[in-house]
Amino acid sequence: MIVAAAVLFAACSSNDLINDGPDNAQEKDSAIGFAAYSSKTTRADDENSTSLQKFYGTFDVYGWKTVNSSHSPVFSHVPVGYFATDGTGATQTPSTVVYESSGKPSDEWGSPFEVGWYYEDVRYWDRTATAYQFFAIAPYEAVPAPALTVSVGADNINIGSSSAKYDISTEKNLAIVSTKPIKDKKYFGFNKDYMLADKSTTQNAKVTFNFHHILTKFNVKITKQDTYTGSQALVVKDIKIANLAKNGYFEYSGMTTNGWKTSDTYSLQVTEDCSLNETINYSECYWIQTLIFPQDITCAAKGLKSNTDGLTNEYLYVKYSIGSEVFEAYYDLADVFDPAVAVGETYSFAQGSEYTLNLKIGPEPIKFDAQVTAWEVVADVNYSVN
Repeated sequence: MIVAAAVLFAACSSNDLINDGPDNAQEKDSAIGFAAYSSKTTRADDENSTSLQKFYGTFDVYGWKTVNSSHSPVFSHVPVGYFATDGTGATQTPSTVVYESSGKPSDEWGSPFEVGWYYEDVRYWDRTATAYQFFAIAPYEAVPAPALTVSVGADNINIGSSSAKYDISTEKNLAIVSTKPIKDKKYFGFNKDYMLADKSTTQNAKVTFNFHHILTKFNVKITKQDTYTGSQALVVKDIKIANLAKNGYFEYSGMTTNGWKTSDTYSLQVTEDCSLNETINYSECYWIQTLIFPQDITCAAKGLKSNTDGLTNEYLYVKYSIGSEVFEAYYDLADVFDPAVAVGETYSFAQGSEYTLNLKIGPEPIKFDAQVTAWEVVADVNYSVN
């Protein structure tokens, strides 16, 4: 019936030989500037962009300089915005809080304007500094919730704590538009597609950040089974992914190692009735496109179930109807993504990766054949009538 494919503080540093005037070449060369791009999530298609500005118009920067073995903050919770034109941040796409209501990049950074990333109150390279270190995260939030933690000498930024967690159940499902599923794959528009940049120790050159997705993208796509030829409406009524990790905080331990510590559970669910074979046809549409925590899921049972008995961990629930008859089925989620996994073994949703579950719906029809049991021939009886 179903086929699955797993698929704060701001300070200016000291500088030398800086002349008056924003257009002065020496000043522009000495200013600390940023560039940013995003690594693709794995297992994705051509719509998966490496341009950070496709996701967010602003990212958040922290940074320190070292002078005489003493560390001083240069950036502390400073927004850096993308500008395609020399105008206010509100006129950019996507918009940015940098120069949001007044001013523009050329007011501080001089002319000619160049497309790129800008911040307000320009900082400059300190020629007496022996080292710099920079950290960056997207999206930028004026008041990060949960709070961010980063300190001089750290490996990277941490998000929240054991007493202050992010509730990922509040994330958008971009697959549903005006209550109906869509055919387009979506990458932009989530509430918090957390992206973390590699720590940079660049000095006296443009600081280029490479951002990594640190959550997991999860999709469910539904298609009418190729062999289904009935004329009755095949209507998907309910899709649920149950018992996913709900709350979490992040402690950096590498871009490819899951740094999320999670607790509690929630379900991803879509209950809108949608036909796969009528005039308005939702076959090959996405029912779920959202972000989840990276997590290991443990197989608790194998095969099709008629109820949740034995499904103590994450599971898939599907409900659909054909005419007046309703069908319901339950599957262990680890078993769905990897049929080779044994009970007690795990399947991993990796940090920075994208997973798509392709469901093909349409049961086998009940067919009939007929034959006749031949008369059982009994031995002839010979009888003489006198």
